[in-house]
Amino acid sequence: MPLTRRRFLGTLVLGAAALSLPQGAQATRIGPRGPITVDRSRFPQSVASGDPRPDRVLLWTRVWTRQAREPLLLQVATDAGFTGAMVEMELHALKAHDHCVRVRLTGLAPGQELHYRFVLGNATDGWTGSPVGRTRSAPAPDADVPLRFAFMSCQDYGGRWYNAMLPLLEQELDFILHLGDFIYETVGDPGFQSRDAGRSITFDDQAGALRLGTPDAPYFAARSLDNYRQIHRTVRTDPVLQQLLERAPLVAIWDDHEFADDCWQATSTHHDGRHDEADADRRRNAEQAYFEYLPVDVDLGAPDDSAHVQPGALFPNASLWRRLRFGRNLDLFLTDTRSERPDHLIPEDAFPGTVLHSREELHERLPQVGLAPTALDHVMAPWFDLDREDRAPLRKALQRALGAACRREGLDRKRARQYADDATRGRVAWPAINAVLARWNQATPGFLHADIPAVETADGTGLAWLCLGKTRLFDSIGSRYFVLAEVYDALAALRARDTPPAPMSARQWQWLGKGMEGSAAQWKVVATSISLSPIVLDLSAAELGAPEAMRRRFLLNVDQWDGFPQARQALLEGPFARAGNVVALSGDIHAAFVSQHGPRISEFTVPAVSSTPLADILGAEAARDPATREVGERLVSGLDALIAAGASQVRHVRTRVHGVCLAHVDAGGFKVELLTLPPDTCRQRLYDAPSSLDARLQRQVFHVAASDGQVRAL
Repeated sequence: MPLTRRRFLGTLVLGAAALSLPQGAQATRIGPRGPITVDRSRFPQSVASGDPRPDRVLLWTRVWTRQAREPLLLQVATDAGFTGAMVEMELHALKAHDHCVRVRLTGLAPGQELHYRFVLGNATDGWTGSPVGRTRSAPAPDADVPLRFAFMSCQDYGGRWYNAMLPLLEQELDFILHLGDFIYETVGDPGFQSRDAGRSITFDDQAGALRLGTPDAPYFAARSLDNYRQIHRTVRTDPVLQQLLERAPLVAIWDDHEFADDCWQATSTHHDGRHDEADADRRRNAEQAYFEYLPVDVDLGAPDDSAHVQPGALFPNASLWRRLRFGRNLDLFLTDTRSERPDHLIPEDAFPGTVLHSREELHERLPQVGLAPTALDHVMAPWFDLDREDRAPLRKALQRALGAACRREGLDRKRARQYADDATRGRVAWPAINAVLARWNQATPGFLHADIPAVETADGTGLAWLCLGKTRLFDSIGSRYFVLAEVYDALAALRARDTPPAPMSARQWQWLGKGMEGSAAQWKVVATSISLSPIVLDLSAAELGAPEAMRRRFLLNVDQWDGFPQARQALLEGPFARAGNVVALSGDIHAAFVSQHGPRISEFTVPAVSSTPLADILGAEAARDPATREVGERLVSGLDALIAAGASQVRHVRTRVHGVCLAHVDAGGFKVELLTLPPDTCRQRLYDAPSSLDARLQRQVFHVAASDGQVRAL
C-alpha cells in the first residue's frame, strides 16, 4: 500500500499515544512555523536512533540546558527537508536523566525510512534545531531483502581518534552493530591511555571516582553516576561517531569497560583480589548512564512504559539480551556475557601453593570427565600438609614470610595476616613454600632465616594453582591471562561435571537456544561481546627461545569464551549446530579473527576501533620484565601465525591493526569486508583529510555461502 500522508500521520499518532512518557506526549501540529537553525551547541551529542523493529524504533538526543526541565519538540518526516508528511511531539529533557531524551516511536510500517530532529525555542525567540537524523524500521519478517550493516567494538577515547570509522561514512547502512566497550571506565591510565589535552577526560566529580595507580602517578576510574555520564557525554561529542549515528540506527550490547575491565556481574578487577571489589551501586550507576545515553530499547521497568530507565530495572534485574529480526535473511540475537557471568575460574588472589586435588583424587576423578587418570601427572607438584603437628614450625615461618609479601603488595596488616593464615592451612605445594621462604631469607638477617624443607620429604603430589601458571600473589597473569591450556581445560571439566559455568545465566542460555533452533531466518547471527575463537599459544617451538618452563601450550585470555570451554562446546554442538547457518560476531580482544567452528558455524571477530591492538599489548607486557623481553619480541613478531597454528578453527588472524567490519547479507550468502588500518593511525585526527587513509586502508573480503556454511576468503 502506498504511504499516503493520512496513513503516515495515522501510524505516528497511534505510536505517540502509546509512548506514555512521564511528561506526556502530544501528536498535534504545534509549531514551529519559521526557519529552524541547526545549533550543535544546544545538542552537543547530536541525535541517534536504535533497535529498529518492523513497527518501531527508538529516537535519542541530549539537550544542553541549565534548566531542570527543558521543553522541546520532536519532528518526524518522510524527507530530510521536512516538506512532506510530518508529525510533532512535545517532550521534555529532564535533569534527572542528564537531559537525555529517549522516544520510542511505534506504529511504523516495515522498512520505512524516516527523518527526525529535535527543536527548541518559540515563535517569539526563534527556533533552534538538532542535526537531522535518518533512521529506518526493520523489514517485515517475511521480506526477502538484502541488508548491509557495520559492526565494531572497543573505541577507547583517551589520546585516540576514531579514524577507523571514516570508511563507513561512504556506506548506506541499515544499522550499526556495536559489540561492546563503547566507553572505557578509566581516564588517564598510563598503561594504555594518553593525557592528550585534546582527547582526554578529567572527572568533574573526582571525589566520586576510584583512585588507582600509585601515589606518585594516580589515575581514576569511574564510580559515580556523574563519572559514567561524563565519559558518555564526552565520547558522544566525537564528530565521526556523531555522523554515523545520525545516518543509521545503532544496535548495541555492552562488554566490560562500560562498567569495569574484566568485570563479572558487579565485581571489578582493578586490584586483582587485594580487596573485595564487588560494588552493586557502581554497577547500577554504569548501567543507568548506559541506558540514558545509548538508544537501546529494552524493558527499563517504567510503570507507564516510558523509555526512561527506572532504578528497579538495573543490576541485578537488567536484561540487555534481546532479539531483532531483519526480514527473511537475518535473525539477530544480542547477548550479555558480562552482567550474569560467574567469577573467573582461577582467582586473582589465589595463593599459588594451594593444592586443589591430590594425585590420588585426580586419578579417581579425571576418568569421570573423559581424561586418563594420569593425564596431569607430569604437571603435579609435591606438597606438604601444614596441618600436621610436626609442621607447625614450617607453617609459622611461612605465615610470617607470606604476611610480609602481602604487605609489599599493599595489604594492611590485618588483611595480610588473614591471607597468610588462610593460605598456610592444609596442603601447600613445595615450589611455593620454597619461593616464599627463599625470598624471605634473602631479605632478612641470618637469625631470622627459615628452614626450607627438602622436597624429598613431601607428603604427596597434586595439582596446585601454580600448576596452571599462577605464580604471583595478586595478578591477572595466571588467572585471567596466560594459563596452561591442558591443565585449565582439565580443571574446568572437573568443575563443570554438573552444570558447566557459562558467561550468561541459565535463563539467557535457554532463550538463546530456543530462539535459534526455532528461527526460520536464512542467517542466525549471534552478537557476543567476547570471542568464541580459541587463542592458544604453543611456546614449545625452538625458534621462540622460551625458557624450558614456558615451553608449553598457553591460553592467552580466559576472560573470553576460552574460559568457558564446556559451555562453548555445548553451545557449538547444541543450538548452533541444530540451527545451521550461524554467524557469530564478536569483539573485545583487539584483533581480527575469521573462524570456522563447525560445518555451518562461522565467526568474525572485529579488531578495535582505537584501543591498543593485541600484539602491542603483549609486547608492552613482555617488555616490563627483562627476563621475558627477548622472548616476547619474538612471540609478538610471529603472533598471527602462532595463533593460527594453535587452533585449526582460526582461518585468518590480524593482531596489530585497528578496524571495523562491513557485512552484506542476502539469501545466498553472508559477506564480510574487514577494513583495517595500521595502529599508529589512531593517534592523530584525520577527520578533515579522510583521503589520506586511502593508501593505508586494507580491505579483505570473506564470504560464507548459504549452500554449505563455509567461510572463504575472496
